Amino acid sequence: MSTFISEPGTRLGGRYRLEDRVSDASGWAAWKAIDETLARAVAVLTFAPGFPRISEVLTAARAASRLTDARLAQVFDVEDDWDQAYVVMEWVAGDSLDDLLADGPLDPARGAEIVAEAAEALAAAHSSGVAHLCLTPQSLRWDAGRRGEGAGRRDRRRPVRHVRGRPGRGRHPWAAMLLYAALTRYWPGPGMGTLPPAPLADGRPCSPRQVCAGVPASIDEGNDPGAVPA
Repeated sequence: MSTFISEPGTRLGGRYRLEDRVSDASGWAAWKAIDETLARAVAVLTFAPGFPRISEVLTAARAASRLTDARLAQVFDVEDDWDQAYVVMEWVAGDSLDDLLADGPLDPARGAEIVAEAAEALAAAHSSGVAHLCLTPQSLRWDAGRRGEGAGRRDRRRPVRHVRGRPGRGRHPWAAMLLYAALTRYWPGPGMGTLPPAPLADGRPCSPRQVCAGVPASIDEGNDPGAVPA
């Protein structure tokens, strides 16, 4: 049976017991699990049969296991059996960006600070030749004790998950998307999780200041949602 459709209580590798599915998307799911050998909580990523990016994701996970930035969630284990592939990562406490936006957009200064932390972590990963494959509001977490985190597959998180793009190619485009979400509680593309798609003007997402009052011009001018992938 594919690990993607596993139920709570399923054990992977004889030691990782899945407890709660915390998020999922097209072809993958993230679980809170227990490493029964070390008696600690971990995050486990599982994949649907035929997931087209499985080779890329597993290669990225192995590369991410060598990263040492404390803002990135550590990769503990990778299983590459095609029908039972999974990635085991550090379980990061704290609220996701999606959680933080439950009551509305963040204060611009706070939103910029959280996303800046994630961008710095991504830059450190990229300098080591590792790119995040899919950074989302659910995978970016804020732990007041450890600061912002990103997590990912490639990167490691505290916030991140996996991202598109090649290492060393300037500012990570997903950082602009996350900042837009933090400022507006909209996603500058198709809806993302609990976030609805941003309102459009001439086929492009409206600027943060057009959507929410109080966004400083200095932040608004540096965030062009039309320049990031939808």
